[in-house]
Amino acid sequence: MWQVAVMKALGPDLANKVNRCSLDSGRLTVVAESSAWAARMRFKLAEVEPELKAMTPGYRELVVRVRPRQGPGAAGAPGKSSR
Repeated sequence: MWQVAVMKALGPDLANKVNRCSLDSGRLTVVAESSAWAARMRFKLAEVEPELKAMTPGYRELVVRVRPRQGPGAAGAPGKSSR
């Protein structure tokens, strides 16, 4: 139920940029594709946080994170130096 509320609150454009959405020990975590999308999601979800809290048993906090980069060029990827 809370997953639907999150996606609905974000709207179709932002919801398409969500990589993962989870609830663990009261922490609702939304993972975005990039820092730009994460910033937009934080702003939008802050508006509906009271409603999310009301429909999510044990809700403590909302966290929006950026998906870690993967593949060539990512920090810590083989063949890349970390200077």
